[in-house]
Amino acid sequence: MKTLRAIKSVSLSETRWLAYATAGVAGAFGLSSSAEAEIHYSGNVSIQLTGNARASLPLSNGASLFFRNIFGGSTFLQDFDFIMTGVISGSARESGVHNWVSNLPLGVNVSAGEFYSVTGNPGIGVLIANWSDGYFAPNGGPIRAFIGFRFNTGNGMQYGWARIQTRDVIINHSHHVRDVIKDYAWGDVGDVILTGQTQSLQQGNANSVPGSLGLLAFGAQGLDAWRTQRTPKCN
Repeated sequence: MKTLRAIKSVSLSETRWLAYATAGVAGAFGLSSSAEAEIHYSGNVSIQLTGNARASLPLSNGASLFFRNIFGGSTFLQDFDFIMTGVISGSARESGVHNWVSNLPLGVNVSAGEFYSVTGNPGIGVLIANWSDGYFAPNGGPIRAFIGFRFNTGNGMQYGWARIQTRDVIINHSHHVRDVIKDYAWGDVGDVILTGQTQSLQQGNANSVPGSLGLLAFGAQGLDAWRTQRTPKCN
């Protein structure tokens, strides 16, 4: 079993909050911290896509995430798409606009949102369209965020996330999109997973607890996110 290590930058009051919240989550849901759920994490893959590059990233039971960058020769002939292969069904968290994939922040419950099909038939997930459109279009500056996805290979629904970074590079007066798939993770059937979560600290659905308690799964990174949420309330 992995144990939580002390975070030196945490103040006394924050340390107590973490301890009380962790105990409260486990107690309220009758959970034990002795078992770890199956969260599968890729590690830092940092796959870079430029021009007409493509990448296929494996999941469970033959399923894969498939990304493709398309450059048609000029600024406004560029797309960045997301498809799932080897699945009975596969879909992405939607933004509410066409087939655009939503860019999610850290600590979001992937399953708590609307999805649409990205299996290529009938639809694909659009991260960038025509360089300037889509929630990952970097025409206002570099974008780094998460996409949420779900898939079924015959055993039930599984949820996961991928961390994406896009930026704009000007070459010979033409804009070129540069994409990086930083890392990704997914859970087994029945697991709840938050964006950015790489392991489960508690059994079952402990990570389904909304709000600041869900950020406990991220250690120091989650604490920073909690501070960010907490600051406006204190001012």
